[in-house]
Amino acid sequence: MASLLSRVPEGRKKLLLEVLKSHYEDELADAETAARAAEGLPYPELRAVLRRIAARERRHAELLAERIQALGGAPPPPPEVKKGATWEELLAALESEKADRIAYIEEAYGLGDPGTKKLFERIKEEEERNYRELLEVLAKLDPYAEGA
Repeated sequence: MASLLSRVPEGRKKLLLEVLKSHYEDELADAETAARAAEGLPYPELRAVLRRIAARERRHAELLAERIQALGGAPPPPPEVKKGATWEELLAALESEKADRIAYIEEAYGLGDPGTKKLFERIKEEEERNYRELLEVLAKLDPYAEGA
């Protein structure tokens, strides 16, 4: 694996690292938003769904960090995330999940790195699950009620 990575052109490696770091920050922010929204909900079944989404997003960040390190980079510091999560922020998270699904598949094939392609394909599948589950949570929430 190391010898294969050493053959990646420096410009390509720089682009890969930039893309991976951007996704890493996004996944951490999404995880934090879902976790904070879960804490504010009075509905145990919806809290459980948001906690599952947060756990998947954290795992995505871990996998991205591993790939960043394999390419010789260092993951950026975690992004600042606003305290609490409102219904509007969950709606924004839904839009983020929708965009992530598309970005991961486009980049999986466009970056030209087999290891990153495999990782992005895996994450894309889980982002689709996150999208469906988040859509279900939002459909069941009253945007004017207490909590998220």
